Amino acid sequence: MRHLSIVLMFAAVASVAAQSGDDAVKKEIKLFQGKWQATFAQSFDGQEQSNVEIQLTTLDVDGEMFTMKTGSLTVKGSFTVDPSQKIKTIDVFFGNNKDMPLRGIYEIKGDTRKSCFSLPGKDRPTEFKKGKGYQYLEWQADK
Repeated sequence: MRHLSIVLMFAAVASVAAQSGDDAVKKEIKLFQGKWQATFAQSFDGQEQSNVEIQLTTLDVDGEMFTMKTGSLTVKGSFTVDPSQKIKTIDVFFGNNKDMPLRGIYEIKGDTRKSCFSLPGKDRPTEFKKGKGYQYLEWQADK
């Protein structure tokens, strides 16, 4: 009987922890909502985007879905976040492809956000890096 009560107590604690984590994720997802304007972008080849390209790059986030536009190119996808990590993590999925996410990290301060991604199949960045092999982006909320 004692083992059963220990198991039930553990299950209750795990359930509360999962709910707290879910609440933290929902709260964090809310910070992403709305329209964003790129202020800086560097592609995986290490090249910074021009001011014209930056001005044409926008992001619209609705729930866990996003639409990014750069000039005439439109990309749709989804994302997940884990705000419990020391450096908050984000995984981005393009279209319906859930097998090969872009793994990254992000930081949101007020109306600004920055993120850094590694190439598909590579380890997640452990710091915000600019340079070849990483995609680095900065955004301003468009309010």
